[in-house]
Amino acid sequence: MTYAFADPREWVLEITPEIQSQFWQQSQVYATHNSRWCAYINQICLHVFLNWVKTEYASEASVWYSSPGVPAFWEFVNGTAILLGDRRVVLIPSEAIDDSELEVPQEWVDILSWAGDYYLAAQVKPDGEWVRIWGYTTRTELKSLAHYDSVDRTYCLDARHLTKDLNAFWISYQFCVDEEVKALVSPLPELPTIQAENLQQRLAQTVTFPRLEVPFKTWGALLEKEQWRQGLYQQRQQRSLSSQGQVNLSNWLTGIYDASWQAIETFFNSTSSSLAFNFRSGASLSTSSIKRAKVIDLGAEIESQKVMLLVALIPFANQQVSIRVQLHPIGDEYLPNNIKLVLLSFEEDVIQEVQARVEDNYVQLKLFEGEVGESFSIQVILDGYQMTENFVI
Repeated sequence: MTYAFADPREWVLEITPEIQSQFWQQSQVYATHNSRWCAYINQICLHVFLNWVKTEYASEASVWYSSPGVPAFWEFVNGTAILLGDRRVVLIPSEAIDDSELEVPQEWVDILSWAGDYYLAAQVKPDGEWVRIWGYTTRTELKSLAHYDSVDRTYCLDARHLTKDLNAFWISYQFCVDEEVKALVSPLPELPTIQAENLQQRLAQTVTFPRLEVPFKTWGALLEKEQWRQGLYQQRQQRSLSSQGQVNLSNWLTGIYDASWQAIETFFNSTSSSLAFNFRSGASLSTSSIKRAKVIDLGAEIESQKVMLLVALIPFANQQVSIRVQLHPIGDEYLPNNIKLVLLSFEEDVIQEVQARVEDNYVQLKLFEGEVGESFSIQVILDGYQMTENFVI
């Protein structure tokens, strides 16, 4: 939706509160405050722009990246790209009130597989509930007219060099098919695998802006290869989540687990047969589900009895999973009477809870669904004892 009072040469697109809430939640999987905010405004900008373009101009428009899961580049770089036929359009969102220039990160200009044909300047105001597309340029113009800032590694183009009439963009896109809009991009050198692995370990540390820590050709070569880019993102995310006390369930889908979460087969000989029957062979779980278990010591509350928290993921398409959570006794045949298993939302609201009755050998929450980026918590409560485990998908 566009606003009636907008300059007809610009595009001003509406942001709904639902969009804000959805993408704020999804941005929480990134490692730092800066990358979470970067992902938030980029997701908003991409969503409203892509939906509008597909409705009004080009139904075939699509996002340029095809890898499943979270787009790792927002951990490091502002911006994203859309494919319009054989043209690549790079959106560069900014919250700045001042629209005197367009600042394009070097990655979107000098990495061969990232470079755009066109660059759109977007002003994003989540609180004002709008995205304003106010100008554009081509890569050729950007390379020839912009000032390169070697400190921030950005191409800064004065607003007077931008085309402010966005109607001209569609004329150029549709009819100037032979126009030279992309200057020559030189391929970056290949990185040896051992160097890439060493860089991942180094940049996974508490480095706020890893893109500025190494020479651009080295950084660009690392970022361009999806395997290395995703690897660096996952290592940074894992360190961040560990420091926040969160369990990353997306890592489970790739075979990466926290040390305290073990395969349930580990406990088959040390607990009742109900564990194997109710969890491993449960009718509600598919053979493709991923199952892990964690031991919880209730301590002095009930003479040091231990229970086991079990979580299973059932992956589906579109970055969604179903989740099953159960609580089992260890050593004893039954759970402590009145022990509770509680599911909390990201805002700490109780979504559902279940309480053990006399001679219950396990309890479970109803199967629930989530998607990549969503957070929730599981609590185990017994009298004065309370344990909370935080998760992010």
